[in-house]
Amino acid sequence: MIELEVLKKVPLFNGLNEEHLRNLQTRIRLHKVTKGTHILKEGTFGDQFYLLVDGCVQVTKDLVKGFDADQASTEKVLASLCGDALPTFGENGVLGHGARTANVIAQTDCILYTLSKAEFDSFAVQSYQGAFIFMTNIAKKISENLKSTDDNLVKLATALYIAVQQ
Repeated sequence: MIELEVLKKVPLFNGLNEEHLRNLQTRIRLHKVTKGTHILKEGTFGDQFYLLVDGCVQVTKDLVKGFDADQASTEKVLASLCGDALPTFGENGVLGHGARTANVIAQTDCILYTLSKAEFDSFAVQSYQGAFIFMTNIAKKISENLKSTDDNLVKLATALYIAVQQ
């Protein structure tokens, strides 16, 4: 079982009181993966989110769609995440809609914890307030990710404009 002190440090759980965290603690499951494992694959569907507590992962996205090119040559690294920061990813799984928007690949052996949509829904039934706080934190994170994506899109469009002008 994940330690309560670890949960208190996870940014996605900011604002949850100790009772909420204890309730979540019983619902979160240990998940170990080995180096090279695709934890999430872009375009697939899943029903859980992940908390990385040990190891490092890379978040990548395939930038070329519809061509038979080797994906490794068209993939861009968006981020590198390590367990010391207690990052989370795959929050859409708890929301219950949408395909995974990126790949997450273990760069080392990793220890993660997962929370499924079913377990979150059960938590929400027991604590509307805790679920509201948690969902608000997810919304903030998704909003930050969207801003970063928008910034990258502007850079890409600028580079394409410059290339076309020459």
